[in-house]
Amino acid sequence: MKLSDKKHLSLVFKILFFFVASLITVLLIPDSNKFSFEFQKGGPWKHESLIAEFDFPVFKSENLLRNERDSVLKYAKPYFIYNPDVSKNVINEFNADFDVLIQKVYLNIPNEKQNKTGKEFIEKLQKSITEKLHLVYDKGIIETLPANNISDYTDLNIFLVKENIAEVHPYLTFYSQKKAYNEVNILYTKYKNESIIPLPSFDFSKYITYNILFDASTTQKAKKQLLDEISPVRGMIQAGERIIYEGQLINDDKYQILTSLRKEYLTERDSYSDRAILFSGQFILASSIFTILFLYFFFYNKTIFDNNRKILYFLSLTIIFVVTAATVSSINVLNIYIIPITILPLITATFYKPRTAFLHHTITILLLGFIASNSFEFILIQFVAGFVAISGVSRLNRRSQILWTALLIFLTYIFLYSALTIIREGDINKIQINQIAWFAGSSVLVLMAYPLIYIFEKIFGFISDVTLIELSDTNRPLLKLLAEKAPGTFQHSVQVANISEEAARELNANPLLARAGALYHDIGKMNNSSFFIENQHDKNPHDKIDPLQSVEIIKKHVDDGLKIAKKYNLPKEIIDFILTHHGTSKIAWFLHKYKELNHNEKINEDIFKYNGKLPYSKETAIVMIVDSVEAASRSLKEYTEESINDLVENIVNSKISDNLLIDADITFGEISKVKKVLKTKLKNIYHTRVEYPKGV
Repeated sequence: MKLSDKKHLSLVFKILFFFVASLITVLLIPDSNKFSFEFQKGGPWKHESLIAEFDFPVFKSENLLRNERDSVLKYAKPYFIYNPDVSKNVINEFNADFDVLIQKVYLNIPNEKQNKTGKEFIEKLQKSITEKLHLVYDKGIIETLPANNISDYTDLNIFLVKENIAEVHPYLTFYSQKKAYNEVNILYTKYKNESIIPLPSFDFSKYITYNILFDASTTQKAKKQLLDEISPVRGMIQAGERIIYEGQLINDDKYQILTSLRKEYLTERDSYSDRAILFSGQFILASSIFTILFLYFFFYNKTIFDNNRKILYFLSLTIIFVVTAATVSSINVLNIYIIPITILPLITATFYKPRTAFLHHTITILLLGFIASNSFEFILIQFVAGFVAISGVSRLNRRSQILWTALLIFLTYIFLYSALTIIREGDINKIQINQIAWFAGSSVLVLMAYPLIYIFEKIFGFISDVTLIELSDTNRPLLKLLAEKAPGTFQHSVQVANISEEAARELNANPLLARAGALYHDIGKMNNSSFFIENQHDKNPHDKIDPLQSVEIIKKHVDDGLKIAKKYNLPKEIIDFILTHHGTSKIAWFLHKYKELNHNEKINEDIFKYNGKLPYSKETAIVMIVDSVEAASRSLKEYTEESINDLVENIVNSKISDNLLIDADITFGEISKVKKVLKTKLKNIYHTRVEYPKGV
């Protein structure tokens, strides 16, 4: 297949990705209404006077419905069931236990003291207590309601079900367990004090139990029935009736009428053509929003546009949030603000530039605006919160940054919500605590960003600043191996890393990526370390072999580096530094030596070129320049300001003239800044020491 055909096919796939993303989004978006008017409570009606085209009900506000439900639940009478068998069983048990007790008492009393009067007294006691138990149970011992049902019983009425007939009774007319126990115990104590024979203490708690039991099931059914009887409608608007005048202030009443009218437009369409037209309109809007992202990649970020995996990251993350928003909006008990939407720009800003992350966030919240009930307010709040999130993690290298960012997001939510509520309601007391709770929940969920960054890093092959910091640790096994096998190369790599990091920071590139790439760019030299000058002490092994052999050994360190990098699972972004730090430059010293030995031979100079790839980014270009200059600086005979300036200028100009930087995203102005950093750093490294007098 021709290269042009591959490019066309790749473009077709990219367009298909965005088409499918638009289609999925539209399928997930709830039916949007035909109500084409935007309005806000507390603001003026900015459209022409509105006349009702048809009859429609005016629905009660959520606050009004909530208050009515609370009132119903507060004054709903609980149901209790009377159980007549309890008293019979308890009294029979008492008489049996009492007879046994009295028999034990008589065993300890001499026969002469067991007179008729004593027996009559005991019989009277037993009869009195039995009658008292009958009276207590006839009145009823009522079960205590569960603690979360009610706290004050003073005015509570209940339904008491006897023989399938429910009658209303005050709750406090019945005995509690404690009161019933006291009634019986007081009577027994009175007889005990008057008794001519010693009576033991008697625990009546065993015979005091509920005979009026709480019926939770019936109570719940009764409450549900009362709630179902609450009408959601508070009135009707007739066709032809004027709803609102142009410029009229939208108060609570008008807002509820307009909201009810909009709700009517949400009813299901009977016409297939209506649904098709609606779907087409939604698809055009969704695809237009996705097209903004497509064109941004096409014109301003070819690195992303040329990589299907990266495009899939942006589209899939957006779709995930659309799916989540659609799911949450279908669950009445959840609020769309519970979704931690600011995680999206936070994650994207970890892998890409802030402007890319901000555009990604903006595209996503515009799509979510189709789902949110108050799209303008939702988009405004999330727009600002997204900017705050990106600002908080523009360079994520500490876990605490996410914690502080989550706090800033929460404060941003509160600030914007409060301001909008005051504008809309004109009353600071209208700020709802439960709404702030949703914001708090969303902000807490932002802390999930840290593990999610790791997951997306592995799925899509990205590399975060946190990973770059870990890779830059010189105690990592691969770098320790480099220091052991090629100590000179290791020191060279550290110097290149330090200078590259500073240069990248000066260019507003990624200093952590430049540093990590520089540390690993020469790891291939481990295999033949003695053939590289920085690792040589006295003898040079190249003196004993042909220049062509030397060239193959020198070129091979790039291929070896690639193999070692893959063995140690280095990220692709780091491997690219190995491949690009020489690009396709010539190995000039051995080319010159070969020409001296074979001056009559026609030389194919391509043999003396590295088989690498040209730098494609600021970071790879910086490492190429710094690597060449730092290596060459070691061969200077004297380190003066002039010699260092000439060295830097000559090497950088040769890179430019050989077109080695032609593919890199770096300008001449930025190259000048790199040269300036190099000159400053090299002067600091090779500064002339002051010679101290002898004996000092």
